Amino acid sequence: MNKHNTILFLVIALVMAYGCSESHQAQTKNVSASSPKQEVFNQPSDIVPTNGFLARQALYLQDSLASAGLDAQAAHVAMNIPVNEAVVDQALAKINSRKDCSDFPLNTLMRMLYLDRETSGLSPELRAKIKETVLNFKYWFDEPNEDSMIMWTENHQILFHTAELLAGQLYRDEVFPNSGLTGAEHVAHALPYLRAWLNNRGRFGFVEWHSNIYYNEDLPALVNLVDFAEDEAVATKAAMLVDLMAFDFANNYYQGTYATTHGRTEDDKKVGEGWDKLPSRDSTSEAAWILLGIGEHSTQASSNFGAVALATSKRYVPPAILEGIAAEVVTSHEHKERSSINVFDGSNYGLGYESLTDLMFWWGISAPAASPVIETSMQTMETYGLDPALIFNDAVLVDFLNLAAQLRGLSLSEYSNKIKDVTEGVCLETVSTYTYRTPSYQLSGAQDHQKGMAGLQEHIWQASLDPYAVVFTSSPGGLSPQEFTGGWKPRAALYKNVGIIQYDRDLQLFEVELVFLLLGVKPYTHAYFPQWAFDEVKSCGWWTFGTRGDGYVALYSFIPPCWESEYELRAFGKKNVWIVELGSSDKYGSFEGFVCAMKKAKVCIVPQCQGFCVRYESPSLGTVQVAWDGPLKVAGQEIDLGPYPRYDNSYCFQDFGTNKTVISRGSQRLELDFATAARAYFE
Repeated sequence: MNKHNTILFLVIALVMAYGCSESHQAQTKNVSASSPKQEVFNQPSDIVPTNGFLARQALYLQDSLASAGLDAQAAHVAMNIPVNEAVVDQALAKINSRKDCSDFPLNTLMRMLYLDRETSGLSPELRAKIKETVLNFKYWFDEPNEDSMIMWTENHQILFHTAELLAGQLYRDEVFPNSGLTGAEHVAHALPYLRAWLNNRGRFGFVEWHSNIYYNEDLPALVNLVDFAEDEAVATKAAMLVDLMAFDFANNYYQGTYATTHGRTEDDKKVGEGWDKLPSRDSTSEAAWILLGIGEHSTQASSNFGAVALATSKRYVPPAILEGIAAEVVTSHEHKERSSINVFDGSNYGLGYESLTDLMFWWGISAPAASPVIETSMQTMETYGLDPALIFNDAVLVDFLNLAAQLRGLSLSEYSNKIKDVTEGVCLETVSTYTYRTPSYQLSGAQDHQKGMAGLQEHIWQASLDPYAVVFTSSPGGLSPQEFTGGWKPRAALYKNVGIIQYDRDLQLFEVELVFLLLGVKPYTHAYFPQWAFDEVKSCGWWTFGTRGDGYVALYSFIPPCWESEYELRAFGKKNVWIVELGSSDKYGSFEGFVCAMKKAKVCIVPQCQGFCVRYESPSLGTVQVAWDGPLKVAGQEIDLGPYPRYDNSYCFQDFGTNKTVISRGSQRLELDFATAARAYFE
């Protein structure tokens, strides 16, 4: 059978699977009886897969046959093809050692066990070994025995709770040796955590916003719940979150890349040294391609965690409206979105700081050391004998906080508040993200987010002309070990094709500055501007220009920059202003015409005690004015920098903190109600 015939066979098999799946039909028709009647959309429609989605699933499954990766083995089980048992054994060894990230392969193995119930694709010996590992695993920190696993970041929480639920369902009457609980008791333990996690994501969005790494860890856990959770409300809410993740991709992907701000990412995903050393592909690329047809599939990525879950799923189907939106906005779009909440705003949303369930929300936003949380964090750490290095990133930090607080005669909470630029700065608090797209470029960023605070893995803004001709800035330092992501956060103010990015930070307490000195804090700001990725790059005084295709970018630095390498511009000092403007051949004609117009633009920057007063005469927008505090004004009009609604674009407007998302496009309408676990689609 040749490749094309195999793909056709798989497409037909998938169609038959969907047509025969009563559970799929029940899920997509799950609409609350109290839902308001629509004047135009009278009855919900079944959510059926598009031909494109089925073809992408089939192609991915076909390509996974040649992969020796662990996740691809789940695809092998789904197709009743022998797995690479040596690869599975390696995963079992890692899980049995309880090393960090063991929950990743564990969720893949759970998918294999559930798929095996339909196909019997596992050998009896391998099935028994996997079962033994599942029964002996440590599913939460309230269980005994040592481990080195981080369990409480947003993505780890959903992975651990999903694995525990599915393991408990599968072996309901058996005793799990490590915990001493039966499978049924594990189900009861996991469900409250799962429900809280799902509801909070539905209400506040993902706190690890637009993460090009960790969305790919959330996604397999959610699809596992869709496919295998016996609690229908849990399965439906999981499907709704996958819908919202797909909606996120449609709003923020540009030319096949997740070209936006990220709550958590890493340098290797954003920085490339040349065509022979490209940035690593977004971990979400394959999932976005299967869901929406965005970008291209790489045969080198046929064992992707999220993509395999989607390709082997028989219950999750993306509503056609999402694929339609992704195709419609590919060349033009403006999108505003808000995610997460501030640490001090818990009471506004019914969240406290003392219960274990509430504490997991705060730990999920990386807030264990924040002032309202730190006392409970320390007590929980002592109660369960947790490794402080796993909670606070560094065990020395705990000793430092305790000692410094004692020396200053303060409680831990009071001392944390004194250094909130650090303890609160690393929190993934509320963020208003903005994306503006044209055929020639995309500008995206986090508006006015935690300015002057120390971050860990945030990527605040990005200008893109294509997947590699990308420009962004950062200020290395704080507690972040990375050069280009994390570090000291700027005040970014973006509107359409222009951004003003200011860097400054307050002097910290003596002992904190000493720690930064010992950590090697970098006294500079810099820009990633990969000359190798552009058709042409020019430097002229404070300006640096680049062109790729019919798109143009201009970057201005108040402190004269110099080239540190073929991809890095550096400006000395912790305080600086960078201005970015994007343009195209449609407006300026040639690249020379763009450069000439930008060089004539008047720039007035006046340093203040904190930040700057900036007045920039943009050739395209007119006068742009902004300071460290206060509004952004463009041509005399005040621009909204947030806080934004939950969603605000051509397809969806939703107030922040509400439970129902309604996405509309023409005659299509998708309603996701987390209060009633109702997922309804109309066309």
